[in-house]
Amino acid sequence: MLEILGGRVLAPYFGYSVYQWGGLIGVVMAALAVGYFIGGRVGDRPGAQRFVLSVLIISTAFVLVVPRFANDFMPMMRVAGPAWGAVFGTLILLGVPSVLLATISPIVIKLTATDRIANSAGLVYAVSTIGSIGGTFFAAFYAIPQLGTRLSHFVAAALLVLAVLAMAYASRRLAVAAVSVVILALGFPFAVDRQPGEIYRAESIHNIIRVFDSPTQRDLYLNYTLGAQTTMSKTGLLTGGYYDTFLLGPHFNGGSKVLFLGVAGGTSLKQLVTVYPKLTVTGVDLDPAVLKVAREFFGLKDERRVRLVAEDARWFVSNTKETYDVIAIDLYVTGHIPFFTTTKEFFALVSKRLSANGIVIMNVLSTTGTGELLNPMIRTVRSVFPSTFLIGHGNYMLVATKRPTSLERMRLVLARPAARAETTQVLTRARQTLRAASAGRQWPIFTDDHNDVEFRTFRSFFGTR
Repeated sequence: MLEILGGRVLAPYFGYSVYQWGGLIGVVMAALAVGYFIGGRVGDRPGAQRFVLSVLIISTAFVLVVPRFANDFMPMMRVAGPAWGAVFGTLILLGVPSVLLATISPIVIKLTATDRIANSAGLVYAVSTIGSIGGTFFAAFYAIPQLGTRLSHFVAAALLVLAVLAMAYASRRLAVAAVSVVILALGFPFAVDRQPGEIYRAESIHNIIRVFDSPTQRDLYLNYTLGAQTTMSKTGLLTGGYYDTFLLGPHFNGGSKVLFLGVAGGTSLKQLVTVYPKLTVTGVDLDPAVLKVAREFFGLKDERRVRLVAEDARWFVSNTKETYDVIAIDLYVTGHIPFFTTTKEFFALVSKRLSANGIVIMNVLSTTGTGELLNPMIRTVRSVFPSTFLIGHGNYMLVATKRPTSLERMRLVLARPAARAETTQVLTRARQTLRAASAGRQWPIFTDDHNDVEFRTFRSFFGTR
């Protein structure tokens, strides 16, 4: 249970990436090995039962205290990079309780063993594994989405206190029981005061969701607050950010049917149906809780030409029979693009869902200018589409066409007059940065089999190695 919760605490800083889970699982396994060794040494000595009681109480205190201070020390871990940062962060979060709790199994085997030692060991590890299965499913499928991370840690601590109470009662150590109850009571997770401007906060299976409001804009944050997942202007249609650039998709080919992968708050979807009165948009996002926020807080509730689908983006593209004139892609999970939506295989699926004159427009965030994320993305997309272009800087918009298209033609399209003044502003900005997108053969093509986009994203975003 603590391992699943630890992944949730790490997510705002290291994402749900292979590096985060690799670091998490590796550290916990190492801690278990150390704990088993210590437990084996202690279990053969007098006072083993008192040691178990102490272990449970210390672990209870640690489980209650550490999550409260994660926001203070996790940013310092991030400077070590996506891999080692996750390792060090896990060590701080879970190292001590994992070592301590692992000492219990060998001691329990000693306390319960008769002449059938193997039978006792098998029974102890079978029971502990069943408990681990229960904790995993309870944390993932109920505690986190229903109770939230902080209250779930309290529940985990309460389970440890139940064990303390049972052992204290059996050994008539009532003072120990009283201490454990006091520690648990002091650690109760009272409601956290909302930050200035915060008008909504919730946790779902996939995200920690927060909405902030100011006189000029409304922002959606998913998991971390380093950057808004969606910004909506309250003073006009345009935001001045990369969201506006998605308006170019229908302008390029005159399409009337858009698939938008990665809705978040839905600012770009609302812009599209506002600017193009005959346009229909299908928005796909993995998290139904995020779609609910998009409807309630970002103006999509009454947009009849917007259809929202709670589904994985790649799964949707794989299974839909529809074709679209424009496919817009803005898929980010805690700062990085899910690896399976950056591969040659994924873009081949996207190509099949495009109409004959279809266009893809994708947001690629790369702020350091090294090209180690952007260039592999360009090579990957070019391996599927005949023509690729770039617009903007930092938040690059990678544009690909199903038909071969020249840079001159794209510039001519951008020079065409727009029906609305807002689109004219976007066209003017785009004309200044539109260029052909190419990357040398030294850069890899991402595939389902070989892909390090998470590591590249972290370095590109934070400038760390």
